[in-house]
Amino acid sequence: MDTQLAQGLTFLAWSGCGFLIIVGIFLAKLLFDLSRLTTSIRKSADIVKTELEPIMKNLSETTTTVNRLVQTTDKKVGKISEIYDKVSDVTINAVTKVSKVSGVVFKEVFKGIYSGIKNLITKK
Repeated sequence: MDTQLAQGLTFLAWSGCGFLIIVGIFLAKLLFDLSRLTTSIRKSADIVKTELEPIMKNLSETTTTVNRLVQTTDKKVGKISEIYDKVSDVTINAVTKVSKVSGVVFKEVFKGIYSGIKNLITKK
């Protein structure tokens, strides 16, 4: 029985060593792959950084240009609004005065026609 126990323990020891060797190989491969991944990520980050700087510069310039355009447009729209307000005020005043004048003229014309008809009727 001691030989069977010794054989079992020997087999267990060899199996354990084999298992540890296999796990060690996979662990070494994992570390190697992680090292390559880290290197690739670092290179990708450098590429993105070098390519992103000019893009960000252009984007900043474009944003500044658009902002200036919007401010200029806003000023011009403000001027147009002021001109429209002045023109509408002048138009309203002119229409009001024309309305008053036409009212007076209409009344005078109507009075003239009325008095002419009245004179024609009374002369018969």
